[in-house]
Parts: sequence; C-alpha cells; structure tokens
Amino acid sequence: MKLFTIASALMLATTTLTAANPKVGMLIGYESSDNNNAQESTAAKWFEATYPDGVVITPSQLNKIDAKELDALWVHIDRVGIGHGYANLPAEFNNADVKAALTNYVKDGGSLYLSKFATQMVHELGRIDAAYAPGIFGDGDGGQGTDVWCLNAYLGSMQTYIDDADPTQIYDRTTHPIYEGMELWDAHSEKISDYPHPAYPLLGTADGSAIHREDHNCMWDLNAYTWTAEGKNTLEKFENQYDCIVVGTWGHVQDYCVAGIVEFKPNADIQGTIIANGLAACEWAPRTENNDYHSNLTKLTENTINYLASKSTSGVSEVESVSSTAATYYTLQGVKVANPTNGVYIRVVDGKASKILVK
Repeated sequence: MKLFTIASALMLATTTLTAANPKVGMLIGYESSDNNNAQESTAAKWFEATYPDGVVITPSQLNKIDAKELDALWVHIDRVGIGHGYANLPAEFNNADVKAALTNYVKDGGSLYLSKFATQMVHELGRIDAAYAPGIFGDGDGGQGTDVWCLNAYLGSMQTYIDDADPTQIYDRTTHPIYEGMELWDAHSEKISDYPHPAYPLLGTADGSAIHREDHNCMWDLNAYTWTAEGKNTLEKFENQYDCIVVGTWGHVQDYCVAGIVEFKPNADIQGTIIANGLAACEWAPRTENNDYHSNLTKLTENTINYLASKSTSGVSEVESVSSTAATYYTLQGVKVANPTNGVYIRVVDGKASKILVK
C-alpha cells in the first residue's frame, strides 16, 4: 500500500469537512472576463469576485490547466445559435488542444464542472459513449414568461400518488452538498401548487411580472437511449451504466425522463469527478428584468465548485510512512476509519488535517 498526501489542506470541525482555500479555476472562451457575451461574462466576473485567488484561464493559457495546480475547474458555455453537438461549440472550446488539456486534467484527478453547452464535453473526454451525449438542446433567443423556472432534486415524485407506488424509486437528492443553503420551496405550496415535490427556484420574478429567458438546455433525455445496464427505471439504468448520479432535473418533472445535473464519479481511466449541469434555469444574465432568485444560482455554483474541489485527488506527492500512531483518519464525509484502504481520506496529525489518497 502506498500513501500519498495532497497539497490542499482541509479544516476539520466535528464531523464536517470543508476545503480550505481550494485551488480553483475557470476556463473562458475570451481573452478577458470583460467581453460582449453577457451570459459568460457575468459568470466569469462572479467567479473572479467569489474566488479572488482563483485562476481565470483564457484560450492562450491552456498550460494552466494542471491537476497538480487546480482542484476544480469550471467551464461555462452559453451562447445563442451555436448549434447542437460538440463540433459546433465555439472554436475556443472544440479544438484538439483544449480537448487534450481537459482530458489529461480529469484523468490525473482534477475535478471538472461543465455547465450549459459545456455538458457536451463529457463524451469527448471519454467519460461516456458518444451515443449517450446530451440530446435535449436549445440555443434560441427564448422569450418572455411569468412563471418561475425551478430545479427538482426529488426524483420520481410521481411515486407519491400512484396506486402501486414503489418508495424505492423515489430519489431524494436534496441532501446533496451542492444544494446546501439554497432556498427550497415546499411541495404543493402556493408558489408551486402543481408540484408533488419540493423545488429550488432559479429564474423568475417574485411579483409575477414577465422576464426574458433564453431557454438554453443541454442535457439528457433518458427515454431516448438504449440501455445495457439493469435498473428499475431509466434513471437507475443511466446511473448503473455510467457509475454516475442524477442530482437534478427540470422543476416540473415527476418521472425519470430528464437528467439535468449529473455527477460522474471517478473510474479506472478518469480519476477526477465531473459534474455536468445543462439546465436552462441556470441563466446568468436575463435580458430584461432582474432575476429575484439569482442568489440560488450563485449558491448552487459555489457549492458545486467547492464540492468538486473537495473531491479532487490532484497535487499528490509520496510520503515516507504508511501510517502513524498519532494519526486519525476520516472519510470525506467525516466518518472516522481505523484502517483506510483504497480511496481518498482526511488524515489529522497534531490538529493539522491533510487530504490523502491511499492506493
């Protein structure tokens, strides 16, 4: 057994572990966060303000995409009329150099957040087969609407009211760390009276006035694929086939047809964790009116980046001893373990915590 220590330290408080000063970056398609693309520019400027020590990487700086230097990397692509498919992404993202840099990054243990049209990179990085690329797509101008667009993390809610309900087919993903601290509307509340499940509001106005949404989705229609894995429903088949977890869907969806946010776990070839979020409700710059639920979007994004940073196995270097009588070990969920086996753990020695990878 070999023991490796990861450069980024973690702070330990009771059984809760959070990354201290995570090393994070954002790959943008312009030479500056100040550009004429309102969606991507707004997201990049938020990143700079939220992570002052973070790294904004431009197309000419791909050498900065290094798993030894970055725990998590965010790629956000949101433009009108670019067309469906990886080959139609802007040239700054669909070239061989970017593909190689991102592939090497996640293979080496770096964690990756792909949002909006960037979800199409999952199969290009080799994490899923091309035949299972996101099929729900929209890149138009959108339009005005008065309803609030929500995110549903309580999957299979239809099981709560059908006669032959199967409670094992209800998947409550509201406890996932990416939702921590977000405003959650109760099921059947006045705000979402037609939903049999709770939902997170993301895009709309609190007074019912109209707001313009571009309606840019890029995610999975789980009913459109031929599954080889077993499962009680299409969601389980997707998760079993690709060792992933569907974390969220459209706000109104009560069955298993749409995977909007997916966490792809590390595997033998790709050591990094990937979260892909293709929900249209995650829009950074509405053309008209203010989004009264923008704080939920920023909280979701910050949670996702921090969660991915905590999952990263980047920046490893070998240490001399395998164990220490003075050391205490915890899982990333804060569970104490006596004899850590293969995986990532927190080691605490003399009150100092470090993240380690045991192989």
